[in-house]
Amino acid sequence: MRRVFSLLVLVFLSLPLFSQTLELDTEQASYDLSSSMKYFSDPSGELSATEVHKRLNTFRPFDSASLQIPRDGAVWLYFTLHNKSRNTNWIIENAMNVELMELYLRKEGAWSSEGQSGNMIPFSERKTATRTPAFELALQSQRKHEVLIKVFDYQSSCIQLTLKDSSRFRKDYHRETLLLGLAFGFFAAFIVYNLIVFFLNRERSYLLYSLYMAAFFLNQFAQERLFAQYIQPEQPYGFFWFIIFGSATAAFGLDFFRHFIGTRSKMPRLDFSMRILRTLAVLLGVSAFFYSGPISADLLNILSIAAMGLIFTVLALRILKRDLLALLCLTGSLLYLAGTAAEIVITLVPVPVTSFALHAQLYGALAQVLFIGFAVGANTYRLRQENERIQLEFTEKLEDMVAKRTQQLNEANRKLTEHAVTDPLTGLFNRGELDRRSEEFDTYFARKTEGDVRYVISAAYIDLDNFKYCNDTFGHHYGDEILIKTADILRKRTRGYDLLFRLGGDEFLVLMPETTLQEASGIVERIRRAIESEADDKAKISASIGLASTEKMTNLNVEQLIREADTALLYSKREGKNRIRFQNYSKTY
Repeated sequence: MRRVFSLLVLVFLSLPLFSQTLELDTEQASYDLSSSMKYFSDPSGELSATEVHKRLNTFRPFDSASLQIPRDGAVWLYFTLHNKSRNTNWIIENAMNVELMELYLRKEGAWSSEGQSGNMIPFSERKTATRTPAFELALQSQRKHEVLIKVFDYQSSCIQLTLKDSSRFRKDYHRETLLLGLAFGFFAAFIVYNLIVFFLNRERSYLLYSLYMAAFFLNQFAQERLFAQYIQPEQPYGFFWFIIFGSATAAFGLDFFRHFIGTRSKMPRLDFSMRILRTLAVLLGVSAFFYSGPISADLLNILSIAAMGLIFTVLALRILKRDLLALLCLTGSLLYLAGTAAEIVITLVPVPVTSFALHAQLYGALAQVLFIGFAVGANTYRLRQENERIQLEFTEKLEDMVAKRTQQLNEANRKLTEHAVTDPLTGLFNRGELDRRSEEFDTYFARKTEGDVRYVISAAYIDLDNFKYCNDTFGHHYGDEILIKTADILRKRTRGYDLLFRLGGDEFLVLMPETTLQEASGIVERIRRAIESEADDKAKISASIGLASTEKMTNLNVEQLIREADTALLYSKREGKNRIRFQNYSKTY
């Protein structure tokens, strides 16, 4: 009696060892195999179907909608099907992409391999040429069929098997392909649009954004297995293109956000970190030509997370500065991150897998493209408005300067003449205008000089003392301020008909028509004192001045007069600076 009881207990315990048979009827075209399967972990991945079948007593039932595959080794799945329908053509599909799936059917007491699918099998060699691992099953009507499936993957992934009527599967597959085609078509159109905009206005943001999207496009195209299906059907899907396109996406993404946010000037430390990551992404992409495998994929994932973290940081800092465009970019990036997270979750966590979740990263990428594209356009509009405002302010200032010069000089053509004859920094006449005026004066001298009557003109050659020291010590901007202030002093301390020139650097010239040497001496002395008194304490700027006049020298033209004043200036410098020296009257022409 005890032996009978033990036998009954053994039979009872062995009942769960076999899968519950899934019955297929004519009213249902799709079945989830989770509740009908049992699984067995094969750490070595070297067991045969016959050896595994002998261990059915160690198989365990599914406890959720999907099963996670160990990173090393393989998982065996066992279930039985009872086809009560008239349909004999069925397809079994794993919703998740894995490296390799092998199908075995039990025929006449032995296990027969019916085919392989997965990333390791090129599309051209797959009996069922689909982007996800799938097998065609010829299930005879009114018969039971035992099935074993071996699943292997380099990286941790999930299993979620579905059995579908062949016609239903084809219909769903074609609909999914159409949706993917529309999504990538929109992606490509957006890239072309941004390239056209770049070629029209040469705004670098659009070029960087187009490159970023192109890398993004290729990365998604590869991850959706479309690259392997249509571009390289003879090659298995491997890590090479994933590393190449993923690295390019990270590098161009970092470069785009650096330019868009302006991190080089606004956040130099973060910009340095972004440049380092960009360089690492490029090096990782190059390394794919020598090695591309799970380690490379792990490194790329770590690098991508770090890049996204830096991008989120700079966007968050700009949001704190009330930059709404940064908020748009962050929103789009969060949507992409949510899509990526959804795909990672269904890969690592045994949860029900939907068609939307399978392509969540692509949908998130499309959302990011739209949000960032809008932000780029809005930023271009904002920059254009800012440029127009700056141009308007500049135009108003320029018109004001032209008006002031016109009142002083009372000569024709406000704007064009201003640019042609004046020094842009100080507003004084330039050397070209001096040459032109010299010719006019020489002609005027010849006409006005008759007998003892001579036309008198005096020239003051001014050089700023200690200017080079200030310029080198405090910067060119400070030096420009000194020159502008000196020009203002000259305007205030001279008469309306005196001619003021900046000859270059810190050298100025004042031509004083109808002015004797004594009168000119009084004018330049006021100039010298004003320059000395109005200088900053740290600058110690003063003026050395050489003065010359045609009053006591005959046959002197303007060029010679200026040369005399320049010579007098040299004596002023040699005698200690900050003083006025006169021409040498013993010299004749």
